[in-house]
Amino acid sequence: MPEIVIRPLRPDEVPELLAMVRELAEFEDLAGQVVATEAGYREALFGERPSAEALLALDGDTPVGYAVYFTTFSTFRGTAGIWLEDLYVRPSRRRRGIGTRLLQAVRRAAEERNAGRYEWCVLDWNENAIALYKKMGGKVLDEWRIVRIDL
Repeated sequence: MPEIVIRPLRPDEVPELLAMVRELAEFEDLAGQVVATEAGYREALFGERPSAEALLALDGDTPVGYAVYFTTFSTFRGTAGIWLEDLYVRPSRRRRGIGTRLLQAVRRAAEERNAGRYEWCVLDWNENAIALYKKMGGKVLDEWRIVRIDL
């Protein structure tokens, strides 16, 4: 049985990443909000000024999950941080430690950069994810709310 490998996404794997993003949107009942394109992902992840990074989890040659993250800045800490935008593991591969390994890989990136924080959001109904995050030492900040303006 092949070992799960987690590594940076390559440009030729953008279509698979976008397919999994659509799967995540379906899971979150947000499929109608996905307007991302392969060209947009290539620019954001591999362009002249990348705005995000992506890790791919592979079981042999089969993509089974991903993490997308980017740099933030905390005025209170005076340091950069890491924001985990998405974490996804395909349903047939869940409960095998892949999500944990993706979370740990992003954490290592944050630690290597001396990031002051490693943060992300979770839907309040996603009890399995919340339990995993708490098990890994994450704190759910119930007093904070997300504010968004779509442009």
